[in-house]
Amino acid sequence: MNQLGTQTQSYTNEDGQFDIELVQEVPIAISINDLNYAVIMITPVDVEAFIVGFAFSEGLIVQANEILDIEIEEVKTEHDDVPTHIDANLKLTGRAQHRSSGIMRQRKGTSGCGLCGIEAIEQSFPQLEPLTAADSLTASQWLAAKQHFSDYQEVGGISGAIHGAMLMDSAGQFLCFAEDIGRHNALDKLIGKALLEQTTLADSHILMSSRCSTELILKAVRAKVASLGHLASPSTLAVAQAKQYGLHLIHIPRRAEPRYYN
Repeated sequence: MNQLGTQTQSYTNEDGQFDIELVQEVPIAISINDLNYAVIMITPVDVEAFIVGFAFSEGLIVQANEILDIEIEEVKTEHDDVPTHIDANLKLTGRAQHRSSGIMRQRKGTSGCGLCGIEAIEQSFPQLEPLTAADSLTASQWLAAKQHFSDYQEVGGISGAIHGAMLMDSAGQFLCFAEDIGRHNALDKLIGKALLEQTTLADSHILMSSRCSTELILKAVRAKVASLGHLASPSTLAVAQAKQYGLHLIHIPRRAEPRYYN
């Protein structure tokens, strides 16, 4: 499996034929104790971190040690309509399996968007506990994070067309970075990395390259981070939900001071 997350493709223009690195997008089929759960399009880097973070964001696990094993296999098929993909099967503890069974009964379909495939509107917006009050970063700290953001974009630096997510501690110091073609996946990878490394998410801060949508708010609240910053503007519902849960939501425009939606 290509760990760079890019693949060489050829294109032509009036000057001739050239090679270029494009970001990879592959399906990953996730199963829970051998039962199909979801099929999501991802960039195949930090796959294990994505699986752990996704399981956490879905409420299947509350900590990484509830996963006994992750079986990951790259599957190459002979059918033109089924691309090469990844099969991932999570073996959960008894307690996590019991918890996941209830979630799986509610899940009608499979999608990476975060809301699609849910039968009832109430299931789309779980009742999460409001966050304990904590300070956000200062404007100068957010601007410094924005300035160094591209330094950590390994895949994005090669191909572009990919979202990034950066985790910082309560003092604004860099902890880790994740990239994926899907903004939800980038955040799941970041959360998964923190869980695998036993890094405390509570009272930490996250900066993302994408716009902020509702699903990202819910993932951040579940992870108990203090602040969620974005380099693109948020949606109205994202602002409303951030206020509801006490999450600091910040937009850092290209040529303006950070905007705090509190």
